[in-house]
Amino acid sequence: MKETLSIFVVLGGLVALLALPAGGVLSANEHDEKMMVEVSITNLTRGQIMSPVFVARHDADAGPLYSLGAAASDAMAKMSEDADASGLLEEWDATDNHSIAEFMVVKLSDGPIKPGETVKMNFNVDDGKSMMSFASVLVSTNDAFIGANAFDLSKSRTVYLNAYDSGTEANSEHCSYIPGPPCGNHVHDPAKAEGFVHVHAGVHGGTNPGLDEEEHDWRNPTARMTVKTWTISR
Repeated sequence: MKETLSIFVVLGGLVALLALPAGGVLSANEHDEKMMVEVSITNLTRGQIMSPVFVARHDADAGPLYSLGAAASDAMAKMSEDADASGLLEEWDATDNHSIAEFMVVKLSDGPIKPGETVKMNFNVDDGKSMMSFASVLVSTNDAFIGANAFDLSKSRTVYLNAYDSGTEANSEHCSYIPGPPCGNHVHDPAKAEGFVHVHAGVHGGTNPGLDEEEHDWRNPTARMTVKTWTISR
């Protein structure tokens, strides 16, 4: 599995591309003791590619990326439909929100996370902001994603993630509206969508040309996330 990351980090409106090895530190501050965190996310599907992951590390006062049973934000709609994190990067800009310590888009060296692959990210936490919210899109769908709100990074554990539907685009599964393989189109489907975030029902085979249920369907859990946390002294 590939573990080298390319990380887009937004700092004060400037986007810088960094190449870090797995285990690299994403941020550092001058204190005697700090909490180190490694987060691994593995794609457990057979036929869905996961987009680069939008990630924000923050405190308990930051709002949610999404809420089950409620309408998704415009930024979350853009992410879930097209894997476009630009709106989330604006909403979660650490320069404008003191609850947020860092925000970024994390990907493998060759791009998205293919079936069976794992993306890793590392955090240096010595500012008390030990929660993480994130989202990654299943690109061969209309608007499916995995994610978590305010996930506690302070203890080591493994969790399994289900896929959600943002409810912002109808699940036509027609290639005209699917950004990932085998389609590659970023047009928004004008048909009425569900209107709220909910557990995704999977792929059922779209109107020709559309998604192949046998190839692109999945069953939850969709991904595995492992958090390893330890403390070090300078």
